[in-house]
Amino acid sequence: MKQLLLFLTLCFIGFIIYFDLTTGTLPTSGVKAGAYPIQTEKSSVPYTEVTISPGDTLLTISEKEEGSLTVSIETLIRDFQELNNGLNPEEMQIGKTYRIPVYEKQKGPSQ
Repeated sequence: MKQLLLFLTLCFIGFIIYFDLTTGTLPTSGVKAGAYPIQTEKSSVPYTEVTISPGDTLLTISEKEEGSLTVSIETLIRDFQELNNGLNPEEMQIGKTYRIPVYEKQKGPSQ
C-alpha cells in the first residue's frame, strides 16, 4: 500500500511540474513584456534624448542634465512614462535612447 501511495504521489508531482512548465500557473496580463501602448498625442513636457550608459538611472540622468531635481520624483517618473509610451524607468536598457523630461529651473528669492 505504501508503494502505491508513493507511486501516485510521484505521478502527481510529475504532472504538476509538467503543467507548470508547459502552461504556467501565473496569470498573464493583456500587455506582453516589452510591448507598450502607442502614444497618439504629442506630449507637452519638454525633453532631451539620452542614450543609457552602464550605471545610469532616471534620477542620475536628470540630475546630470539639470544640476538638481526641481520637481518631485513622482512627477519625474510620470513624465518619463508619458514621453516613453508607458515604459517604467526600471526597464531602461543600456545602449538604448530614451526621452528624459527637462524642467525649467525654479527661480528662488535670491535670483
